[in-house]
Amino acid sequence: MMIKNLMIPSDGSKHSQKAVKFGIELAFKIDADIIAVYVLDENKVCTYDSLEDEGNEILHNITKKAAEKGVKVAEHLITGDPLRDMKIIAIKTNSDGIVINAHGKEDETGIIGSLADRIIKTFEIPVILIK
Repeated sequence: MMIKNLMIPSDGSKHSQKAVKFGIELAFKIDADIIAVYVLDENKVCTYDSLEDEGNEILHNITKKAAEKGVKVAEHLITGDPLRDMKIIAIKTNSDGIVINAHGKEDETGIIGSLADRIIKTFEIPVILIK
């Protein structure tokens, strides 16, 4: 199976930075494009503007790092439910694989975080999990 569009969601955490770095290297080696995703969680209580600014900064950093390797990035900043809407983006962008971190900002207990666990169980594309 050829991977041409590699989805890399990021929340900006130290864990997701490892996944981003790995994903960019992988995309470079297999000549794939990156679908960078940041989801403004509709279930969180915060100011939208601050989350939007944070999301844009995270996505721009992914694009900048990928550009250093000559890898093309399409940025997707969306508001919604992380699992549901990442799945929709994966389908709409024809993502062939996804690189995710095992834990997010607020979930550092256990072997794997709840979102990563749900992605592994529900996505129909290959999932690369970064510890």
